[in-house]
Amino acid sequence: MNTDFLTGTERLLAYEEIRMVKSRYCRFIDTKDWEGLKTVFAPDAVADFSTEGNPIPILEGRDTIVKVFQDLVDPAVTVHQVHSADIEFISATEAKVLSPMEDLVTFPEGNPNKSFHGYGYYHETFVKLNDKWYIRHTSLQRLRLDIL
Repeated sequence: MNTDFLTGTERLLAYEEIRMVKSRYCRFIDTKDWEGLKTVFAPDAVADFSTEGNPIPILEGRDTIVKVFQDLVDPAVTVHQVHSADIEFISATEAKVLSPMEDLVTFPEGNPNKSFHGYGYYHETFVKLNDKWYIRHTSLQRLRLDIL
């Protein structure tokens, strides 16, 4: 793939900036920092976590995404980990990112949601706007989901 639109240094800086955005995504969910979570998504972001048996619809817009996360996992103890992102630049301002992930979500006793431990891959598009990288599209494809 032709990546002449980025110098080696620009590419390395973009790799690190994208990894930091995803790191903050995990930390903000786990620490319930909902205002912080808004800062990782582009205003027109889309989140598609729709899988068989998953009640979450395709979510459109940063505020909607964060509100649904807040409503769903605020009462839970969560641990999100992402590893070794595979980043492919489409242009100087757009990248496709594939990140292996693991999450543990534990709801308190009496909560109607089921606790789980999952593994899979985030498939994402990141976009650079005003010199900052954001998640524009995210989807999660699980390889395994253990209900606890």
